Amino acid sequence: MQWKQTSRRWAAAVFAAVMATTGLAVVSGGPAAALAIPTFSLTPVAVPGATAPRGSFHYDLGAGQTISDAVVLTNETTQLEQFQIWSTDGYNTTVGGAFALRPLGYPMTGVGSWINTHLGHGIYGLAGQTSVTINFSLTVAANATPGDHAGGIEALDVTPVAQTAKGPAHFIVHRGIATAVFVRVAGPLHPSAAVSNIAVKTSVPPLGFGSGSANVTYQLENTGNTLLAGKAVATVTDIFGRTVKTFPAVSVQAFVPGGRFTVVEPKWTSIPFFGPATVHVRFTSPGMTPATGDKTFWIFPWLLVLLIVLILGAVVGRVWWGRRHPKAKAGGEPGPEGAATPGTTEPAGSVAAPGASVGSGA
Repeated sequence: MQWKQTSRRWAAAVFAAVMATTGLAVVSGGPAAALAIPTFSLTPVAVPGATAPRGSFHYDLGAGQTISDAVVLTNETTQLEQFQIWSTDGYNTTVGGAFALRPLGYPMTGVGSWINTHLGHGIYGLAGQTSVTINFSLTVAANATPGDHAGGIEALDVTPVAQTAKGPAHFIVHRGIATAVFVRVAGPLHPSAAVSNIAVKTSVPPLGFGSGSANVTYQLENTGNTLLAGKAVATVTDIFGRTVKTFPAVSVQAFVPGGRFTVVEPKWTSIPFFGPATVHVRFTSPGMTPATGDKTFWIFPWLLVLLIVLILGAVVGRVWWGRRHPKAKAGGEPGPEGAATPGTTEPAGSVAAPGASVGSGA
């Protein structure tokens, strides 16, 4: 099945998720080597006749159904190590969407509450260079919703570490690792996703001259009931519809139903000089209609725009003032009605007496 092929890739990455979610580093300050890969492993028990080892657990079950399986814990050191083991729910981190597992003590409502390792939360010792098989059972809740559910089994090395006095700061690092458990509960499947909260923060030189930049973020949400795997691509177009920026595709794996996370794109430099631009986001995953979203923003060199507005305002003001206060016509203002225009004279001998008519004599 597609969902099984997708989730297999995450078995090797679960260690990083455990380190990120269980608070394993306590008051850090020691050598970087302390954060190396644990010298122990937790892997699914081999299946008779299988052509390849399992990297994680995958089950297709109905609500209320029970299945039994086992993990193998191996201590690869030469000394006795102490471990704490528990079952947990899976989720996606809020930034980047990495598949992760809940820490010990977190209220479990999904797969973490369906698994019973029969160990409790005690601490167990395992001699060096030895392995132990840990049997567990998984019972799907009677009211479990159809679709995919994710969780895992975690192992934390809590062996006391001798402190060395090297400076004022001391710390202890507990190393952890886990095996993912994916359960598909029988029923209708509805793969879907949504793109939301697209945001753009620009940094533009006041006069627009120089290199501006922008930071683009957006959120992806699994709105269906299946595990999703695909890619998200963000592009930017200008006012003419031309693509001016294409961000690298973001790979999305083991995206659990109900999960939501923020994608932070690399800083975009050399943005356009001015004008509106639109961010387009498209997330695709096999078996579902692509999820899309877009947001328009302005690239705005505020000081340059202010200067342009002031200049235009001055021009408009001058035109308005000229219309309200027209200049005097050349030659002066017109006189009273019937009066001769200054600067003109009547021809000599052309003044007639009142009531007389002027004509030409014979």
